[in-house]
Amino acid sequence: MDRIDTFSKDRDKAVERLLSEWKQCKDELAAHFRNRDSDGAEPLMQRAILLFEQFLFLSNGLNQDMHSIKVCKIKPVNTEERLDFIVSRPKLFHSYKQLAELFAEQEKQFAKQLVLNKSKNKRPD
Repeated sequence: MDRIDTFSKDRDKAVERLLSEWKQCKDELAAHFRNRDSDGAEPLMQRAILLFEQFLFLSNGLNQDMHSIKVCKIKPVNTEERLDFIVSRPKLFHSYKQLAELFAEQEKQFAKQLVLNKSKNKRPD
């Protein structure tokens, strides 16, 4: 099965855990970059990149192992290009900022999609 149930409570809990982990990662990354410790930030950036990819596929209800980012319908503008930049330069402060923006944009897109789906399901046919 390619698509994950988009209304699953398990998925909502997984998204919640993932975003919680991102927030913790983000705070630690901010401290590393504030102290100009890009070497110390790199492993956290690698982890944060994986978290974003998981979030992207999870919020689209897709299996990460079977699909590419191009298939995702709910995603920020220029996701592929921005992610390529981040992956190729994880030690840069700009990469961290770009990743934080991607997370924020995806959260908004995901929340919008949830609201639209809930209102669509409430309408009588």
